[in-house]
Amino acid sequence: MPQILRFRVEKLVRDKLPEIMRAAGLDVFERTLDDEAFIQALRGKLSEETVELLAAETREELLGELADVMEVVLALGAAHGFSAAEVEARRLAKREERGGFDARVWNAAVEGAEDCPAVDYYLARPGQYPKV
Repeated sequence: MPQILRFRVEKLVRDKLPEIMRAAGLDVFERTLDDEAFIQALRGKLSEETVELLAAETREELLGELADVMEVVLALGAAHGFSAAEVEARRLAKREERGGFDARVWNAAVEGAEDCPAVDYYLARPGQYPKV
């Protein structure tokens, strides 16, 4: 008789995956998350999907990972009460105000006098913007 193997998963999965896994002969141990746990799981899922996106090597892999990231982004927005239309409207508003990424601008550094109020933003985030 074959030995039963159990694997820890401990992550948010798409709704139909337990059914698909059971159809493949697996026993699945799942539960439904409450609102707070769901939001935390979505944040973790976004990080997981982003890592997979960055590792994508083919055009097809990239498209699939972009779709996964979008699914998580929309679910995270919905969990906070935002519709996809609201997220898109905010995206467009920010694009109108600050632009998109069409010009491919890379900012290597900024500098300003220590009494310049805009410098405070960078000083408040030393891990993100170290002094050089």
